[in-house]
Amino acid sequence: MLNLKKLENILFYFIIIGSSLIIFSVLGMLLNSKTPQAQAQNVRVDIREPYFASLEHNTESTGFVEEAYIELETDTQKDTVTLIERYNQMKEELKSLRQALARDRTVEYVIYSVVDYEGEALTFDETGGFTRYGISSKYNPDIDVFHITRQDAFNILYIRYYLPNGLYKYQSVRLQVALMHMCVLFGNKAFSIAYSVTPKEKLITLRDSDPDFPKIIEKLRLTFRDHAKRIGIKNPKYLNGWLNRIDKVFYIG
Repeated sequence: MLNLKKLENILFYFIIIGSSLIIFSVLGMLLNSKTPQAQAQNVRVDIREPYFASLEHNTESTGFVEEAYIELETDTQKDTVTLIERYNQMKEELKSLRQALARDRTVEYVIYSVVDYEGEALTFDETGGFTRYGISSKYNPDIDVFHITRQDAFNILYIRYYLPNGLYKYQSVRLQVALMHMCVLFGNKAFSIAYSVTPKEKLITLRDSDPDFPKIIEKLRLTFRDHAKRIGIKNPKYLNGWLNRIDKVFYIG
């Protein structure tokens, strides 16, 4: 009876051990069958990871390129704006230069028309003393009229008459010439005489093409003639020369 009991126990242990071996064998087979799939999955993961990493890298590279392009475009726009501003500045400078050159030519024409009318010959009369190029020794005692040149006369008339009275502002060159001639005859008083006929602002803006230009010029001519006649009472021998000169510079053809 005892031996039978031992035999049953031994058989029971064998059954348990055998069952365990079978179970472990089955589990081992299952594990071995899943390993290639897992490896394949791992392989796919290994393949995908570099791909997505490359995508991220490409995205970063693309972002860098886009930023570089934006910076380049911004710099190009700034350069374009700078070039346009510089171009406009050069246009203004060129315009100012042209105006300055035109003004210089006008100044030379106006003043030299008086200087050359007077001439370089040294003359003498009771009203102005010794005179050359329209510069009299009586009214310019600080000037050595015996040795002045044509250029000296230009500078004197420019500094003492043209510039202080703002003749460069006058739109009419003909009016500039006429008033410069009157300055040689009557000094700076010529401007107060002119302004008694027409306000200064009107004379400055007056153009040769204005409808009332001939009428104003004629009024100026008559007014300067009257002034010459008044001072010519004491110097009648110079009166005709003054009147002829007034008629010439205020002539309307």
